[in-house]
Amino acid sequence: MNIDAALDAESGRVGVGIIIRNHLGEVMASSAQSVDAGYSPQVAEALAIFRGLIFARDSGLLPCSVESDAQVIVNLINSDDTPLSLSEVGLIVSDINRFVGSVRGCSISFVPRTANQAAHGLAKFSLSANFDSFWMEEVPPCVASHVQEDCLVLM
Repeated sequence: MNIDAALDAESGRVGVGIIIRNHLGEVMASSAQSVDAGYSPQVAEALAIFRGLIFARDSGLLPCSVESDAQVIVNLINSDDTPLSLSEVGLIVSDINRFVGSVRGCSISFVPRTANQAAHGLAKFSLSANFDSFWMEEVPPCVASHVQEDCLVLM
């Protein structure tokens, strides 16, 4: 599952892009969601990962491997020795860790932005939409070309 967040500083909106693929790289589900809140980039990225996990659970697509280009957040999630604070990002990371700990086979890893273009495109798309969107076994045309490109970057 590839996840990304996009921010619109002017409106304070956060866009979330989620693409879930199977082991062959075929799209199983995708989502573009938005949140009206003035979060920091770190909080937005952590929130995107948490929303992606919830979407995967609700779609019946767990366990999953989560890939995000938010390296700082991925490192926080995967760190055993970093004490988490009661800050917004710390609380979301704690929720992510509890969720991942309750699902056998779930992992979260970093990928470069070049391998996360489709999720980034969905996150940007969600900023312009006035509603959350969900697709099963497809993505909207605005990111279709990026889906295959993301797979090629990782090969």
